[in-house]
Amino acid sequence: MIEPRAPRPRPRALPAVVLGLVLTIASAPSPLFGAELQLRESLLVAQRDRVTATVTAVVDHIGAQAHPLSEDCDLHVPLRSREIRVAFIGEVKNACSEKPPGTPLSHWSDRIYEETHGRAVTVTGVFRIWLEHPPTGTAVQTEANRVPWYANSNPDHQVELHPLLRVGSLDFMGHVKRIRAGTQIFTGNGPAQLSTVLNKTLTIQRIQIQGEPHVRIKGTKTGFNHWNLRGRVVAAPDAMVDGTRVRLDILKGNQVVPKALGLSAVAVAGTCAFRSKLNTQIGPT
Repeated sequence: MIEPRAPRPRPRALPAVVLGLVLTIASAPSPLFGAELQLRESLLVAQRDRVTATVTAVVDHIGAQAHPLSEDCDLHVPLRSREIRVAFIGEVKNACSEKPPGTPLSHWSDRIYEETHGRAVTVTGVFRIWLEHPPTGTAVQTEANRVPWYANSNPDHQVELHPLLRVGSLDFMGHVKRIRAGTQIFTGNGPAQLSTVLNKTLTIQRIQIQGEPHVRIKGTKTGFNHWNLRGRVVAAPDAMVDGTRVRLDILKGNQVVPKALGLSAVAVAGTCAFRSKLNTQIGPT
């Protein structure tokens, strides 16, 4: 998973432990603020050296079926948890293709429903802050407010467990690989879209809400969820609790994409990317 870095924030600095985490997992939206997310500092600190998060959650309004390959082959799994106190979703990768032959696109939706209906289960996935679906207008998503009820399988959200790795007894580790169905391959976004993201800015600020430290993240809606980029490894990989992180310069031809220096990419322990030692060819994630 490629994770563009945000520029250094101008407001008062956060402790390095929190700032470093947020810059690793967040994209870089533009100066015209239209998205705001407020998360407890304790949640971010807990994720400091981790690729994944494991929470107890219930599934709410699961998507009826996986997206077709032309869209991204994902299955949306909206989640509610006391451990992440904003609306967030999980996404099963390769849900349209990694299923028994002849079964419909609803296969994993049906299996997750059977696994979770009426009960909370343990859920693990890659913890991501990505301001992809913020509320409209000036609404703020904050852990200080009650999580609203979901009306569909794609509620307003700026936090994801994407890709989902486990839901109860269901294991999706083998789904974390290039998005494809048979000989057809899904093409993610490339250097042009990455430049758009890198030209945006993000502000990060520590605030107090009801006496508890929170981190305010402000920017604008950022799309471009899947990437197909060619990278050059520029430093030795860093071992994380549950995976590996490596720094990449992203290339277009033989030239580095402007501002795409030393971007962070991570691999989950046990996935094909981890086993291949983060090959310099980074496919859609």
